[in-house]
Amino acid sequence: MPLKEGKSAKIIKANIVESIKSGKPRNQAIAIALSKARGKKKDAIRKQKTPVQKRVQTTKSKGRKRTATAKRSRKG
Repeated sequence: MPLKEGKSAKIIKANIVESIKSGKPRNQAIAIALSKARGKKKDAIRKQKTPVQKRVQTTKSKGRKRTATAKRSRKG
């Protein structure tokens, strides 16, 4: 039986139980269920490609690098 798609705890638990019943080791069943819940890489890429707003830089640096200054010892 194919695993269910979804991110809820109930569906993930059902997928783990189903994988264990089919004879997979417990750790592998958990990994498969969580991977199924995450979804496919192609779907994530498609979601990112649809209207993406450009990042706008609101503040500009003054061109100075912040560096740690050494403590100077004073005589006297």
